[in-house]
Amino acid sequence: MAEKTDIADLIASIQADVTAIVRGELELAKAELIPQAKRAGIGAGLFGAVGYLGLSAMAVLFSTIGFAWAIGFQAWFHLDLLPALFWGFLTDTVTMLLVAAVLALIGKAQMKFSGPEATVAQAEASVAAVKDAVERGKDEVAELSITGGKRPQVPELP
Repeated sequence: MAEKTDIADLIASIQADVTAIVRGELELAKAELIPQAKRAGIGAGLFGAVGYLGLSAMAVLFSTIGFAWAIGFQAWFHLDLLPALFWGFLTDTVTMLLVAAVLALIGKAQMKFSGPEATVAQAEASVAAVKDAVERGKDEVAELSITGGKRPQVPELP
């Protein structure tokens, strides 16, 4: 009867150990991913701010530049007011799109992050340790006889 209790205790102990290992792995994953998620959130916030500021705060500057281009087109190409404004603002729009593309590339670079490398390595090490422990347990069980003691050594036949 004592053997059944010992086996039950052993199984409960193994279950508790596996639960502790899994919880530890989850905590390690959280500890590794939270700073990366914060960094990605900061990058996303900066990317949004760049978009908003690029479209609203710079609008006045680009309008001024559009009018400046229009004045230049009037002087250089002797255009009337409306065609000069058209070409001035078209040139200004192309310039704004180029600036937006550069800012988008910078924002995208801020959003890159790697996976949980330490967690993966720790999980692989834990799996290897569990496999090794199972193999050792199998070997120990194979050495035990049904009565609970060590198996008697059987002499080899000549």
